[in-house]
Amino acid sequence: MTVTSRAANSSVPPITVNAKMNKDTNSFPSPMIIYAQVLQGYVPIIGASVTAFIESNSGKTQVLELLDNGAGADSYKDDGVYSRYFTAYEENGIYSLKVQAYGGTNTAMRSLKHPLNTAACLSGWVVNGKIEENLPSPENGEDTQTFLESFSRTASGGAFVVSQVPQLPLPDQFPPSQITDLDATSEGNQINLTWTAPGDNFDVGKGKDEFQQYIIRISRSIMDLRDNFDDALQVNTTNLLPKEANSKETFAFKPGNISEENATHIFIAIQSVDKSNLISKVSNIAHVALFIPQADPSPDESQPNPGVNISTLMLSVVGYLVVVSIILSTTIYILKKKKMQVDQGLGFNMINKIKGYL
Repeated sequence: MTVTSRAANSSVPPITVNAKMNKDTNSFPSPMIIYAQVLQGYVPIIGASVTAFIESNSGKTQVLELLDNGAGADSYKDDGVYSRYFTAYEENGIYSLKVQAYGGTNTAMRSLKHPLNTAACLSGWVVNGKIEENLPSPENGEDTQTFLESFSRTASGGAFVVSQVPQLPLPDQFPPSQITDLDATSEGNQINLTWTAPGDNFDVGKGKDEFQQYIIRISRSIMDLRDNFDDALQVNTTNLLPKEANSKETFAFKPGNISEENATHIFIAIQSVDKSNLISKVSNIAHVALFIPQADPSPDESQPNPGVNISTLMLSVVGYLVVVSIILSTTIYILKKKKMQVDQGLGFNMINKIKGYL
């Protein structure tokens, strides 16, 4: 029996799914990444439910939900490329990949005039260390999201080989994934953070049950935070309880030790630690500007009181006049005294001359 499928409308581009791994061969404990690209023509489809089935040589199957959230293994949000780390190795040998994509009421076809994160406009995927280019996307004059009818697609991602897998149970050698979507906003002197929770093993695993803590550090220098993260000021995260992997985390705090400036620029980064004390890479660095109003100056620090100035001026004038009066009085007294001495001297001289004549 031969089955042939045809498009319901020849003028509407078909919905396609392409699946692949980032490598054809791998060895433990290096992780692998699953990619599935869902398109209608050249336009990415967002909001689809995409599931990967990885089957080992012995028939054991691992099921993973692929995500297009811009976190973990996914580089860009809503670009039609759904991704996830694969670390659940159970044996050496050949593994096969199959991907199923479903679309429903929440599935949309994204149409952008100037695509920012569209998969078809990226340079390509990295496969076995080489870039496989995507086809160029034609420019579209609209900036809309068109909701689609339900659809179902299945695609094979081929096979890959894994070696050097130790005997079960496997040691925990996979840290949480790097947080790449840390965002910060300010509200008064409070900083609000949001990010996507990683998993225990990269973006896989129940972070809520297997996480130990988040490490949040701040600095006024982006270079110091990047190069000397462990030396930056650490924020108290005692009340921050990790959520399930791939859920949205929120946290608010008021930074201390801020210099009294009108505007203070704060840079923030975060790490996550699992129960095996494996630490993720430092996240992207978020930035926020806190505007701190300066306190009103006290009366002593404010501009001088005009009344105080007048009083001081009057006292100064009076004091000056008193000093001048004293100086004048003293001068007159001295001059009068000298004159009297001169007059007395002249009188004695005249008397002596008269006595001489007599």
